[in-house]
Amino acid sequence: MFGTHEFPSYEEILDIYSKEFSSYIQPKGNTIFGFWMQTIADLELLNLELQGLTEEYQINPASRTVKLKGDEDFIRLRIAHLEKVGGRPTFYSEIVDEFGDTNAYAFHNLYPYKGKFYPRVVRTLINVFKLGPNSILFDPFNGSGTATHEASLMGIKSAGLDVTPMGVMLSELKNDLLFIDKKDLNFNVDNLTEVFQKIENKQWQHPNSTIYKLMLAIYFDTIDAFSRTSSYNRTGKTGLFIQKFNYIKECFEKIMAIKKKYGLRFESAYIMKGDILALKKVKKLEGKFDAVITSPPYYFSIDYVGKDKIAYDYLGVDMKKVESKYLGMKNNGQPSRPYGELPIKVAMYYEDLKKSIENIFWVLKQKGKLAIIVGDSTVSGRKIPTTMMTKNFCEEAGFKFEKLVFNPLLGARNRAIRGESIIICEKP
Repeated sequence: MFGTHEFPSYEEILDIYSKEFSSYIQPKGNTIFGFWMQTIADLELLNLELQGLTEEYQINPASRTVKLKGDEDFIRLRIAHLEKVGGRPTFYSEIVDEFGDTNAYAFHNLYPYKGKFYPRVVRTLINVFKLGPNSILFDPFNGSGTATHEASLMGIKSAGLDVTPMGVMLSELKNDLLFIDKKDLNFNVDNLTEVFQKIENKQWQHPNSTIYKLMLAIYFDTIDAFSRTSSYNRTGKTGLFIQKFNYIKECFEKIMAIKKKYGLRFESAYIMKGDILALKKVKKLEGKFDAVITSPPYYFSIDYVGKDKIAYDYLGVDMKKVESKYLGMKNNGQPSRPYGELPIKVAMYYEDLKKSIENIFWVLKQKGKLAIIVGDSTVSGRKIPTTMMTKNFCEEAGFKFEKLVFNPLLGARNRAIRGESIIICEKP
């Protein structure tokens, strides 16, 4: 086995068996699945993605390989589900390796934000919809900016709308950090200590609005971390603040290196603060967008505002006013149709969701695409059928239903939402 009569060492045994094991589990082929392909939903999304990116293809799930025909360089740059194309690593696999996460790359992990959807799903849907440099993507529930940030990384024009001040601030940050100068992040330990103290004393100012907002976001995240656990006590608030800043700086250096290597052109996103229910007041948005990729908030399952209490208290923002702008939270009247025995707050949520989908239809071009990501949650022990209600609302608004992909959320057993569905439609 080792080409010698001598008894092999422990290290030699480990080395040879690790190579044999790697050979056993690695797909054998030039175009192979990514290691992150874990569910049937991933396979469905790969299938849809290949429809958008290739001329023809054949998937072999057993061997975890794909045969395809098309522009391999373009496919390699765009695709989210393959690790290699034509024997060479894809852009997505390289960025995953560089950041060590399939979804927390670039500035996606800038700040913890509840209810985020996965960047990989956004990238996939952009490919499914065949969006290019002349297309415009819209997310009317933009939250912390996952969709707009991923579009920026892919060189796709986009706009995001959200009612929450913190969501708008984070979306702007993720966008603006892609375009700052490296020297703008030249802060040493003494500088950062001074910044932290100024923020603590509410004396923080900076001529660069991106740096001003970045330091505030890091400060809010630091204080929130200390409020939730004692594990950072030895590091101290200032020490954790410095660590988090250095993490963002490292993310900047990594994404700029990848941008240079691949010759990428990032596209700036347009971020708006506003209410989707009032969208038709902005007449210039009618028929403006080629696609919408979005995920409405699950306000009755997830406490979105509570996570940002520290930020809103610091900034003097009335949290009740923020909450009152969420879908179904206006409580001004009764639902226009019967919703069985569903709680009134859920019925009012559905009323606003229906109007939101009608407004999405209004802003899309003819043949425009919609992907709306929703999940069924449980309220007072009763399962809330948001997926099918959303599909029905889409069809009532005039959309042609095309596809539904169920994506289980792996991990915690006590999730309020155990899985999400991607509902794909087209405006005729």
